[in-house]
Amino acid sequence: MRYPFFAVLFLAAAAGLAQPARPAPPPAVNGCIECHTVLDDPRITPPAKLFADDVHAKAGFTCVFCHGGDARQESQEDAHDPKKGFIGKPRPQQIPQLCGKCHSDPALMKQYDPSQRVDQLSEYQTSGHGKALARGDQTVAQCASCHGAHGIQPVKDSRSPVSPTKVAQTCNHCHGDAALMAAHKLPSDPYAKWSRSVHYRARVERADLSAPTCNSCHGNHGAAPPQVGSVTNVCGTCHVTFADQFKLSPHWEAFKELGLPGCVTCHENHEIVKPSEAFLAEGDQGKCSSCHEAGSPGARAAAAMRTDLVGLDGEIQQASRLVDRATEAGMEVSKVRFDLVAASNALTKARSQIHLFRPSAVHEAVAEGLKVARKAAAGGQARLKERDFRQRGLFVSLGLILLTIVALVVKIRERGPGPEEPGDPGNRREPS
Repeated sequence: MRYPFFAVLFLAAAAGLAQPARPAPPPAVNGCIECHTVLDDPRITPPAKLFADDVHAKAGFTCVFCHGGDARQESQEDAHDPKKGFIGKPRPQQIPQLCGKCHSDPALMKQYDPSQRVDQLSEYQTSGHGKALARGDQTVAQCASCHGAHGIQPVKDSRSPVSPTKVAQTCNHCHGDAALMAAHKLPSDPYAKWSRSVHYRARVERADLSAPTCNSCHGNHGAAPPQVGSVTNVCGTCHVTFADQFKLSPHWEAFKELGLPGCVTCHENHEIVKPSEAFLAEGDQGKCSSCHEAGSPGARAAAAMRTDLVGLDGEIQQASRLVDRATEAGMEVSKVRFDLVAASNALTKARSQIHLFRPSAVHEAVAEGLKVARKAAAGGQARLKERDFRQRGLFVSLGLILLTIVALVVKIRERGPGPEEPGDPGNRREPS
């Protein structure tokens, strides 16, 4: 069967319209850069210079993909012709859609980075930032606020403001602005608090990039504060054992009934300090006393767990001091140190059992650790006794050696001068 010529054209056109719109191949000439770099205008020249090192420029994209217009024209009027799509500087509300034009197109992104996600725009629209922008709030973050506009680098590049080592400072540009945050009824101290936390020390001071930063907990494109019911799951992405134990504890249901947000109720959210046995005590550092009155079953349980943990920690420290003294004396202590490691592991396990809030579970782990810690202490004491025995033996040996030397000297003196040796002129007697 043959189709009429016009029918074929119609079908071809319909097929073309059915394809998703994609950017056209880049023009051969990018007149935008050539013009903007020579104008020496502080509004347009710096961005044009920055774009030369932009990841998009290296991939062959040019100014017109975001700003519209015709980069092949020599005159400004023709290059900036609105009929050719020229929009100039995009408004904040336009930027997510401009970026999403390419970054939401799976077929296009696979040409440049097959592993690149293509749901950033849809995620952004669900975020606090995206919802505020949709309401007309132009002060909230959009793509260019975090990634930059003309000198964009890959996220893995250390120069990128959203690279793992810089993302917290980038978030702080807005979230540390007291006036801006006051307008949104948000605190402006998250970064200051985070910089005092164990997470900051791990990530920044010890260069552990697995430690959490802002987007680890809040997300990046879909950034939003964890809700009460999801805090434990957020923390549990790293602290899996603690999260599982907490869900088995009596606190799990109690916290849900009281509307308390899981982990952060005791550990805080941004200013997370290193936990200690003081958490179980009464006083300023105590956590349990904020809910459990003195003398209540909960307070007694906390006191029992603290007593066990403090006791084991003390035994480990005492054993460690003995082993250190033996080490300084030059004794072989490798096996004893292995026991110390096992005792420390038992203490870590016992501390984690707190999340079950069952004193019996903590006591069981502590009992295991005490056994190993006391074995290590006995080993260290035995090495010190061996050191003392060797020292006494050394002194006895030195004494015997000295006595032998003295006896030899006395014996030599008792014998007097030795016999005259023939041929010695000094001892020859003259005849009478």
